[in-house]
Amino acid sequence: METTSHSSAARPDACWTTVARQYLPHERMPLTTPVTFSYRRRDPLCIRAVFHCAGDNDVVWDLGRDMLAGATRTLTGGSDVLAWPEASGDRLWLRLGPADADQALLSLDRILLTAWIETTYLLVPPGTEEAHLDWTPLHRLLTPHD
Repeated sequence: METTSHSSAARPDACWTTVARQYLPHERMPLTTPVTFSYRRRDPLCIRAVFHCAGDNDVVWDLGRDMLAGATRTLTGGSDVLAWPEASGDRLWLRLGPADADQALLSLDRILLTAWIETTYLLVPPGTEEAHLDWTPLHRLLTPHD
């Protein structure tokens, strides 16, 4: 777990690299998939998960920070993202993809994920996300141009 400053941004970001267990229907043992979670203060509502797959075919999912935090305690999400804590253990289950089509089922260390998410709440406390959003692109869209 680390918090890093990038020269292009004056604000610190948080990044965490771990491994997820990916469960495939036709495999007896789960695959180990490296994943990097990143959080940027300029995009305070989202956590980006980059799953580093074989052959440099990374798969990227943007997940709601509050949704992922809630999933450490109870079933949350819906549609293409569903997450829940293991009933009697320290794993968090994450289903990515539509329920009626191809999907990925992964598990993560819930304790470490919870600690990392808490780090993001130190960077941008709950309820202050709006103050960190960059409204410039939306303002440009709504402002008439001559």
